[in-house]
Amino acid sequence: MSENALLSARDYALQIDGLLERNRYAHARVLIGEALAHYPNDSTLLFAAARVDYDTGARDEARHTLQQILAHDPEDYGARSLMVNVLQDQGDLPQAELLLIELIREYPEAGFQYARYALLMYRTLHIEKAQALAREAFRLDPNNELALTTCLIGDIIDGRKGAEQAGLARLLQGHPESENTARMLITHLLSRGRYKAAKRIAVELLKLYPNSREVLELVVQLDALSHWSMLPLWPLNRWGWAASGALYVLTLLGLNLVRNQAPLFASAATWTLLGYCAYSWIYPSLLTRWLKRRAGL
Repeated sequence: MSENALLSARDYALQIDGLLERNRYAHARVLIGEALAHYPNDSTLLFAAARVDYDTGARDEARHTLQQILAHDPEDYGARSLMVNVLQDQGDLPQAELLLIELIREYPEAGFQYARYALLMYRTLHIEKAQALAREAFRLDPNNELALTTCLIGDIIDGRKGAEQAGLARLLQGHPESENTARMLITHLLSRGRYKAAKRIAVELLKLYPNSREVLELVVQLDALSHWSMLPLWPLNRWGWAASGALYVLTLLGLNLVRNQAPLFASAATWTLLGYCAYSWIYPSLLTRWLKRRAGL
């Protein structure tokens, strides 16, 4: 018989918590199996099993165990809170949002939950709502790292002075889900033509991964797009071929209309358009090449 066979469920839970704090998942899993053999319906032990499964990447098993807990106690805070993580990791964002709203409604002073909701809103690209939630999270719990992270992401997007020096890279390191969100935000900001905001977040990622060639190339790309000399090309970068086609068609139509009335103006405009075309085709690649060389790529 095991020396732990006569332990209470609470004593088992205390030992398991100690193992989880030291990331000793294999040992914790063995002890959980032994404990559940004696107390198969204990919610604390089941939650510990879900934690081990979640932390070791077994998301389906974690979800099944959490559902087992919630079937007996739908109000279990820990199980619902961990379920939010599982749902997000499995891409079930609407259900994760509903569960977060439920938790916030029941625990309106839990700044951590507001911060998690803000992170989810950043991930789904509802930036203004995310920033409002982040501010509320920080108001409720100014010492919470996730609340700080979500606030700093918003500050950097908006270009608030000093935000880059506030340690977002350090905070991202403690919250890998924030790093994934930061990458999604970069993509979103790029699609919206907000190159400087995207670059500010990419720079923080580079601080986190200083040896990553991929991140460095991303920073260089954004450095080129946000360079002052690229400002005339912003409409083309923002809307791509649609903008190019509209610009050239409208310009040619306009030139045809004024050619007879103002031939000198039409001639100057034609040469300007040709120069702009050459600039749009040649200059971005030259600038990017120079920036890459400067960055050591």
